Amino acid sequence: MKIHTAAKSGAVLAALMATAGGRVAGDEAAIARKAKLEFRVLASWAGGETHEIGTFGSGALEEGGSMTGSMQVGTSPADDGSPCHSDVSMSPFPPKGPNGALPLWLVEGKVRRAGMDDIQVEYAWKRRTGAGVGSAPDAAYRGNAHLSEGGRALLDFVPAFEASSGCWQNLALELSASIPEEPAFKDRRIGYDLWLVSEDHGKRLTRRLQLIGKQGEKVAFDYGIVRSKLPVSPPPGKEAYVMETTVTGSVRSRVQPDGSIEILLAANRGAHPSDGGWFRGAHGSKKVRAAPGETLRLELPAPNPVGDHDDEPDTFRALAEQHVALVLTPTIVD
Repeated sequence: MKIHTAAKSGAVLAALMATAGGRVAGDEAAIARKAKLEFRVLASWAGGETHEIGTFGSGALEEGGSMTGSMQVGTSPADDGSPCHSDVSMSPFPPKGPNGALPLWLVEGKVRRAGMDDIQVEYAWKRRTGAGVGSAPDAAYRGNAHLSEGGRALLDFVPAFEASSGCWQNLALELSASIPEEPAFKDRRIGYDLWLVSEDHGKRLTRRLQLIGKQGEKVAFDYGIVRSKLPVSPPPGKEAYVMETTVTGSVRSRVQPDGSIEILLAANRGAHPSDGGWFRGAHGSKKVRAAPGETLRLELPAPNPVGDHDDEPDTFRALAEQHVALVLTPTIVD
C-alpha cells in the first residue's frame, strides 16, 4: 500500500473532482442477488476456547428462497479415550426425534433481500432434547435479521456442562449470511484510487491511497490523523484549538456481467481535541453501480455535539464548516 500526502491538490485530483461532479449523488445499485445462509453450532470447551463444531448451509438462494434442516449435537470418544469428541449430525430432512440430552435444533431460513452488506433473513428455530420427546420444544423463536456479509447473529445459548459429560461449558446456535461469487468473476481484482479531500476554512489538504482487493473482498483503509486549527477561542493555557480528525472505512466491489462495478464505500469521520478528551464520530456510505474509471465522491458528515459537549456550539460549527470528502476511482485489474 502506498500513501501519498500533499498540501495542495494537483492536476490529477482536479481532474478527478471535475469528473466526480456528475456522480455526487450516485444512484444506489439495484442488482438482483443470491445469498447463502449458514446455521452454525458453537461449543465452549470446559476451561478452554469457543469453537465451531458443526455448520449446516444452503446453496445460493434467490430472494424468497428458503432452507430447512436439523442439527443434532452429540459426543463420541476421542483418540485419547476421553468422551469429548464433538459430533453434530446434520440433515435437510425432519428427524425422528432428539437423541440424548444434548440439543437437537430444527432450523429454517428465508432470504428476504440479498444486497451488498445488507442481507435480510427471516429465520426460525426450535430446540429439543431427549427429555422433551413428544412434548412442546424446550425453546423456540421466529425473527428477522439484517446481516452484513459474513456478519453473525446469535440465536440460542444453552448451558451444557452436565449434558456433555463435562466436555463443554455451553453450546450456541448462530446464523450468518454471505453473497456467493460468480465463478467467472471470483478471481478478478479491483483497484481503488482513493483520495481524502479536506477543505478547512480556505485551506485544502489531500491524502491518497492506492488499494487492490479481490472480487467481493472488503478492503479497509485508514488515513491517519489530520490536524487543524479551529477558528474558535482556545482552551486556557493554549495558543490554538487544535482538532485531530481521523477518516477510516472500507470499500467492497464486484464486477458485473455487463462490465460495470457494484461498489459499497463506507467511511467514519472522527474528531477530538489534540490534548485528549471527548471524541465524536459520524458515518457516511454510498452504494452505486459505476463504470470502470468513473469517479465518485462521498461527502462525510460532520460530528454532532452530544452530552457534556453540547455547550460548545462554536466548536461544532467550525467542524461543520470543514468539508471532508472521499473521491474514488475504481478500475478492473487484469
